[in-house]
Amino acid sequence: MAFLPFSLVMATALALSSTPALPAPENANGAPVVSDLGRQTLAAGDGWASLDGGTTGGAYAAPQDVHSVSTRDELAAAIAGDTPKIVYVTEDINANTNSDGTPIACQDYAVNGYSLDAYLAAFDPAHWTGPASGPLEDARKASSAKQRAQIRMNVGANTTIVGVGDVKLTGFVINIDRVNNVIVRNLHISDAYDCFPVWNGDTWKTEWDNLVVSGSTHVWLDHLTLDDGDTDDASQPQYFGQPFLRHDGLLDVVRQADLVTISWSRMMGHDKSLLWGNGDGVTADRGRLRVTLHHNELIDLEQRAPRVRFGQAHVYNNVYKVTDPDRYQYSWGVGVESSIIARNNTFELAEGIAPSQIITAWGGTGLDEEGTWINGRQASALDAYNQANPGSPLSPVVSGTAGPHLPIEPAPAARERVERGAGAGHLG
Repeated sequence: MAFLPFSLVMATALALSSTPALPAPENANGAPVVSDLGRQTLAAGDGWASLDGGTTGGAYAAPQDVHSVSTRDELAAAIAGDTPKIVYVTEDINANTNSDGTPIACQDYAVNGYSLDAYLAAFDPAHWTGPASGPLEDARKASSAKQRAQIRMNVGANTTIVGVGDVKLTGFVINIDRVNNVIVRNLHISDAYDCFPVWNGDTWKTEWDNLVVSGSTHVWLDHLTLDDGDTDDASQPQYFGQPFLRHDGLLDVVRQADLVTISWSRMMGHDKSLLWGNGDGVTADRGRLRVTLHHNELIDLEQRAPRVRFGQAHVYNNVYKVTDPDRYQYSWGVGVESSIIARNNTFELAEGIAPSQIITAWGGTGLDEEGTWINGRQASALDAYNQANPGSPLSPVVSGTAGPHLPIEPAPAARERVERGAGAGHLG
């Protein structure tokens, strides 16, 4: 297929790729000397994704495998397959757009007679008990599958995706599923909007995550902005007495995924945000789900920042900001057999939010925390939690390790740098 002509920046990328089979040049301390973002690799020691050979993405792509994309169809084609490749996103793209550029509305995905009005009439608890089933639920599933085929982008192995400047992907699900060696950087990924929530008998359940790492290894996610865009779940209507939510996760790491580094990103205004491990009974996750979260700005995330089951999470030098006490549940979720090691993080909590709310126990036994700053002073979130929960305290000892990591800064210094540099649009 044809892609957009390269700009001067893209031409530079091609020049750098003239010998893709050779290692990148190194400086005196062994770090690669690379100016082009598509050719950059994860630095040695930068989190769990640097372990066991590191994460290079498409850094060694041949010239013909370096692409510039500006439409949904170009993006889908460029990121497919396992050949090393670099994909530059040069313009804002909306997933819910036809090949001719016309928008796709939710009703355009509906098939087999599905409509929200008919669905609500069929499964009203006044005459229906339990989860939805039957022809209208089948029609909802088929409609949802049609939307999935349009918005879910399946990233192939050995891929680097980079935003050029400050660009946004709206409505996409970036799906890193059962592949190895992926880098995603400098992109604003917004509003993975579910047109067809399902009624499960008690609540509405939504499907899509902005970004999901499932069964994959060696993944570096850097300088991203993740949010719900123009869709505020709290403003959605209620049906059957329950909020008709439109979003699921923001960034999930699940199904035996492993060796992931999430750095210098801004995540904002979401409910079920960072879920790492998606079931208390998924024992196959033992020994996996090793994730590093560092130098990220986490703003008004209502819960799961992260919630961890089984995995080993190193959470350091992040900045948490919570402005609405009515929409905050917790940040660190201590799940079954989890190991969270938290170092030098900063919390700015609005009036009415107690430090004890930072942690919630979900079947786990401990959290290892040092150097936390809360509202301008050093304090222990773990001590606050244990004082508020004397009958079920958490241990300060965990079984896992932090894994490889870069030097950990004092929390106040990290806060200043994160506020200046986290999120999309900050890489050249």
